Amino acid sequence: MPQSATVLAVARFSGRWGTARTSETSTETTEVGTPVIPSLGNGISVPVTAEMVPPLLESLRCADHVEGGPEFLVDWAGIRTRVPMLPWAPPELAGTRSDALPIPDDTYRSEDVEYASLAQALNTASSTFRVMEVGAGWAPWVVMGVVIAKRRGLEAFGIAVEADATRAGWAMQHASDNGLRARLITGTTDEVAQALRAIAAGGHGDVDVLVLQAAGWKSTTTLQFPVIPDDDMGGAVWTLPGTDVDYRGAHLDHYDVPAISMRLLLDALLGPGDPTTPDRPMADLLHIDVQGVEFELLEATAGDVQDVTRYMAIGTHSRLNEGLLQQFFLSRGWGLIVDDPCTSVFTMTHPTLQGFTVQDGTQLWENPFLHPGFTSA
Repeated sequence: MPQSATVLAVARFSGRWGTARTSETSTETTEVGTPVIPSLGNGISVPVTAEMVPPLLESLRCADHVEGGPEFLVDWAGIRTRVPMLPWAPPELAGTRSDALPIPDDTYRSEDVEYASLAQALNTASSTFRVMEVGAGWAPWVVMGVVIAKRRGLEAFGIAVEADATRAGWAMQHASDNGLRARLITGTTDEVAQALRAIAAGGHGDVDVLVLQAAGWKSTTTLQFPVIPDDDMGGAVWTLPGTDVDYRGAHLDHYDVPAISMRLLLDALLGPGDPTTPDRPMADLLHIDVQGVEFELLEATAGDVQDVTRYMAIGTHSRLNEGLLQQFFLSRGWGLIVDDPCTSVFTMTHPTLQGFTVQDGTQLWENPFLHPGFTSA
């Protein structure tokens, strides 16, 4: 772009719950016919650099002794993971302790930037901490988040949304293994939705973690989920239209699962109260890992998410979805503070781009509208 083109200086936001934005420009002149490029992002959020990751992870370290056992790995954050429960986890981790930070990864769960995303949400929480995983597997982020928040004296609660019955059972076990009180909700779509409405209206009671055997979706409905082996973490509520073929090209049997709207899930996470009151709990971290339909889900529910969610960590599964998410949420004013692209290997035939992904990516988004320093223009 020519130096004399308009330079966008500051983006301001229209209101705490809104998304419209206006901008001011510098006094530089604009050449005739030069298009004015609208700003993306908020100009406020600070990216998490590689140098910031070790201190963020170190902030999660547990100073107290946590009992282990022959089946468990106890990590630097004091989280107990039942290794034989996870078919892909290296069996030699059972009965061990690790004080090392998971840089670049932990060999069985995730990369350092995903841990840093949790740390960012925890370190900026105030009196409460609310975390939700959609596509939770064994609920590692909900359990770790609630354990550490409670250790810090915060009033904490989490929801793990997992469509597969076996993995929902793992989530219950993982919560129990780490001293959390967990409740499992199963049933038809109507039964699950009714239970969540009761929680949204009446509160969480004495439960630390709610495990929901369901899918998180754009609306409350019924979807199809594949029958998959225990070591396959790639199941998704998606098939090629009119077929039994999943996004990777696999022919699989499917069964009905309840699908719950993001709005209802967030209402249950936060509990009763007026969402516009300053002291009401917020969703401190929304973790989305839905095997390639993350943009489809979040584009449709962005308003509900933006109203109450401070940070959003997304497991990405294609370059296309990453770009769509960047364009969409940057244009809404969100800050992309972690951007770790997925890895794809284009050596086999798959029906979708997501099918070529061999390593998920991570995006961490910060919502400026719920930032303590935010003021409307």
